[in-house]
Amino acid sequence: MPDWTLGIQRAGFALARHPAALALALGLAASAGLSGPSSAEDQFRPAEDGWQRYVNERFGTSFVFPAELFTPEAPPENGDGRRFVAPDAALEIYAWHNTDGENADSLKRRLVGTEGYEDVTYSPSGRSWLVISGYRGDNIFYEKYFFRGDLVHGFGMEFPREAKPRYAPIVERIEDSFRAS
Repeated sequence: MPDWTLGIQRAGFALARHPAALALALGLAASAGLSGPSSAEDQFRPAEDGWQRYVNERFGTSFVFPAELFTPEAPPENGDGRRFVAPDAALEIYAWHNTDGENADSLKRRLVGTEGYEDVTYSPSGRSWLVISGYRGDNIFYEKYFFRGDLVHGFGMEFPREAKPRYAPIVERIEDSFRAS
């Protein structure tokens, strides 16, 4: 397991050790807890080629992931997502209540250039979606957000630069399967 962790946990997709990203995550985490803990169980369904579909029961956020590579960790108490770990990578999927009216442009403005987002190399966006990708030290990160009604759904993955040939097609397949209901 690498010595870094993603900070998407309940918001922001920034490394938790970065103060600006931590402030963002804490603010959005407080928003995410407004409807209380979830009693529903997340679902793991078989998909093609040994992959599984993860479905968050609280918000309906889902994607497929390579089950032979990533192991799910325990869900957070409020049921808003899940973290998956591999020996040299991390993958997270979460959703939260968008109480501040965040949109793709405002989230992009808030993140790009802050700690953990100084080396953004790719950041396309549309009316209801945003992708931010780049480098954090020796790692590559990729994050995607959907803005649906009063919710923000997102996933992020981080892995070593030298592992790009292995992880780039995995990120692409996860991104293609990412859904926000």
